[in-house]
Amino acid sequence: MNDHYEKIFLLLSLTTVLYRAQQITLIYELTYKANPDKPAFSSENYYLDVLGEESAFRSERERASDSLIQRTGLGLGRNPVFNSQLYTLKNLKTRDIQKIIFTNFFNDKYSITIDEKLEWKILPDKQKVADLDCQKAVVNYGGRSWTTWFTQSIPLPEGPYVFNGLPGMIVNISDNKSDYSFNLIKMKEFEKDNLFAVKKAKAVNWEVFQKIQSDYYTDPFAEIKARNMKVQAGDEKGNLIPTDLNKITKQLKKQIKENNNPIELNHRVNYD
Repeated sequence: MNDHYEKIFLLLSLTTVLYRAQQITLIYELTYKANPDKPAFSSENYYLDVLGEESAFRSERERASDSLIQRTGLGLGRNPVFNSQLYTLKNLKTRDIQKIIFTNFFNDKYSITIDEKLEWKILPDKQKVADLDCQKAVVNYGGRSWTTWFTQSIPLPEGPYVFNGLPGMIVNISDNKSDYSFNLIKMKEFEKDNLFAVKKAKAVNWEVFQKIQSDYYTDPFAEIKARNMKVQAGDEKGNLIPTDLNKITKQLKKQIKENNNPIELNHRVNYD
């Protein structure tokens, strides 16, 4: 048995107890294709923390950054490519889902209410995944068709990113292009009494978010220039070195354009 899945099986009885208190952490490995025109895939671990009637889904780095911000006021910085931000907050009682977006330099926070309904179709197909009895389901979201295997052995209607609402925990889910695949690799007790998640964010819709992305692509340093702020960098010895904003801008634009395979394809920004 795969070591990752063995951990899931061994912790199943613990998870049943933890579910009753709804205080659990589920770790998913995300494998994704950032550039739709290249065969290369990347992988990263994401944490789904459930505490009472709330949950937070975020990368390992974002999770650590949230904790640091709560304690010190300073975080670890955010990914400059918006498509790589898959931070979501859920209210498990009201089913409200918020996608959280961070800007790169000033850490401005925005939230988008996910109002696209997940119309699950549960299929009769069943199989064991990591020794868990799972059932197949399909759904459309974000301009993609998704297939999932969920288990009622963990009676928590939760899953990675925006996905929830099935009569059990999602063990894995992937889109029909195989651009995004989430696989549950570990479960453990959530040992804190606070999610340390984002509390305040400016509400925007998809159209506004698309404009934010387009404006950032046009000039990533526009706000810094407007505030007459200096951008300085240092070498490994801490010595200040000249900063070429034009060169950095070209590098950022290249990075953004080449990593334009968002999970919500129906809200993709077409960069010139």
